[in-house]
Amino acid sequence: MKISKQGIDLLKHFESYEMKAYTCPAGVWTIGFGFTRINEIKVKNGDIMTLEEAEKELIKQLRIYENVVKKAIMIKKINQNQYDALVSLCYNIGGSSFRKSSIVKLVNNRNFIGACKIFNLWSNVAKKRSKGLLRRRVSERNLFCGWLNPIVKEIPKNYRETYKEL
Repeated sequence: MKISKQGIDLLKHFESYEMKAYTCPAGVWTIGFGFTRINEIKVKNGDIMTLEEAEKELIKQLRIYENVVKKAIMIKKINQNQYDALVSLCYNIGGSSFRKSSIVKLVNNRNFIGACKIFNLWSNVAKKRSKGLLRRRVSERNLFCGWLNPIVKEIPKNYRETYKEL
C-alpha cells in the first residue's frame, strides 16, 4: 500500500510549502513541506528549496514514513484512509514516537474506534495545546474514520472542552 493522493493532499495542506527555511513552533529549522533534514543534513537558516525540489523530496521522505507505518502496523486489514491518516501522523510526529504511540497499539488490537478517539492527544507543542496541530489531528482522525471531506477548516473557540483528552 502507498499513500494516496487524498493522503498527500491532506499532508500538504497542513505542512504547506515554504521556500525559505523558518523555525517551526517547536523551534526547529524547517523548509519545503515540513522537512527538518535533507539527505541527513539538518535544515539551517538561509536554506532555500524550490517547489519542484520540495515535491521530489516529499515523495522520497514519504517512503521512509510509509515503511515505518508498514512495520509498526501488524494487522493486514487496514483501509486506504486509515493508512493515509497513519502516514500523515507518523510524518508529523516522527517514526520513533509513532511506533511507541497508543494509536499503533489500538490499531494492532483492531480497536479502530479507540484509535479515532485519541488522535487529538498528539496536538501539543512544548506541552501546550496547539490549535493548528489540533486541527490537523482532527482532520487525520476524520480521514482515518472515512469522512468524505476530512479537512477541518476551523477549530471552535471552546476547543478545550470539545476536544478533551480522553
